[in-house]
Amino acid sequence: MNSVDRINITPLEGCNSQTEKLQNLLEQIKNITDQEFTLTTPVTDVLNMVLNTSGEISESSSSVSPAELASYGNNVLKANEKLISRLVKPTDTNDSVSFTLAAVEVEIFMVGPSVTLDKIPRLVTTNSSVDIDLIGIAKNNNETRSSAVAFMSYNTMENILKPDFFNTSTDTIKTMMSTVISVTLLKTTNTNLTKPVNFTLKHIREFDPDGSLSCVYWSISEWIVDGCSVLETNSSYTVCSCVHLS
Repeated sequence: MNSVDRINITPLEGCNSQTEKLQNLLEQIKNITDQEFTLTTPVTDVLNMVLNTSGEISESSSSVSPAELASYGNNVLKANEKLISRLVKPTDTNDSVSFTLAAVEVEIFMVGPSVTLDKIPRLVTTNSSVDIDLIGIAKNNNETRSSAVAFMSYNTMENILKPDFFNTSTDTIKTMMSTVISVTLLKTTNTNLTKPVNFTLKHIREFDPDGSLSCVYWSISEWIVDGCSVLETNSSYTVCSCVHLS
């Protein structure tokens, strides 16, 4: 990777627990300035560090309070967004970056002012895909007429942002039926959607035909349904449509 894909993270020494290690790492990422975002460690390596450490915490999540889990989840998502933003490069037409780590699959697509595509290709990971009108969004960015989207599918995030964070009127058993995904508009001044974003989510466990499916998004401390709806569902997958990105 070239220099723009690298950041400077010091070794995590003197941490007595995985939670301290994660907090230390997230704090370093939070405090990195754009000027410092050009040295030493490849972005994918730091992303691996964040996800591996948070994964170790999720394995012992029964000993962590719900408030702490929600806080870790929020901070991990913010750190990952900052890291992934470093992989966005200017383009006149279009460009893409994709890679797979043990805990996440990443698809990044960028469009510029001279893009000739009618629409961007569907962004696909093993268990999910997304359709987003990135070209329409770019056209609404009057200064640059460019935009970029990052699509991430996490393998273990459901152990931190648990289904129990979905509040229902009745006391029911809640199960995450898909991997947790993240769609982020990067380096985009006008993030208003021109069309709803549609997600196709493969079911990662057996579907209960007597259950009730909901399309939800994460908001600070809970899963909520506002602005997201089920377009289609069967025993294998569900298509969700959202009019916003949280």
